[in-house]
Amino acid sequence: MVSGLNLDVDPGNEIIIDDAAKFEASKITIRGSGNRIVIGSCLSYKKLIINLKGKGKFIEVGQSSKNINNLKIVSIRGSGQKVVIGKNLSLGGMELQLNDGDESIFIGDDCLFSWGIKMRTSDGHSVVDLGSGKAINIPKDIIVSDRVWVGEDVKLLKGAGIPRDSIVGAYSVVTKSFLDVEGNVVIGGFPAKIIKRSIMWDRRMPTIYNAGND
Repeated sequence: MVSGLNLDVDPGNEIIIDDAAKFEASKITIRGSGNRIVIGSCLSYKKLIINLKGKGKFIEVGQSSKNINNLKIVSIRGSGQKVVIGKNLSLGGMELQLNDGDESIFIGDDCLFSWGIKMRTSDGHSVVDLGSGKAINIPKDIIVSDRVWVGEDVKLLKGAGIPRDSIVGAYSVVTKSFLDVEGNVVIGGFPAKIIKRSIMWDRRMPTIYNAGND
């Protein structure tokens, strides 16, 4: 029994939770078998929701010295999907949806995420090419590299890729990968594109940062 965390889990699944992890109003639900969840400690998990159905799925949230708030991970169709979140995530609110094939979401270390963020690895329904009779909107992985700052209400759709040390501007919709770029870029718009290069970001407010670097 973990304080602040409600577990509703079928037999045949594995959940590993760091002894130092703290939860508030959180719940993990698993229907199926052969699924594995690994939760590292952070300052506090507030409203962590994980809802899995199926088999062979893997979720890992790395240890963080920050708060992780309102993280929701949903995978109720498909099998073998993965979510791997690196160390030191700082999060206001995010929903991850993996509901089709065996696609995955990878988030690197030392990322700063605002609130209202959503990632979806598939469209949920088929777009069919009339010539071939085949669905053409196949699920794709989403990859966010190390030290990425994601702004408020950003949407990352299937195939999105963000390079390291970069920023995704508020309200942007990312529909493709930018991993061919080394990093240090600002990505923004709908659909998102590179709008500034040769930048870095810092957790300090601009006035405080400049005062310390005069």
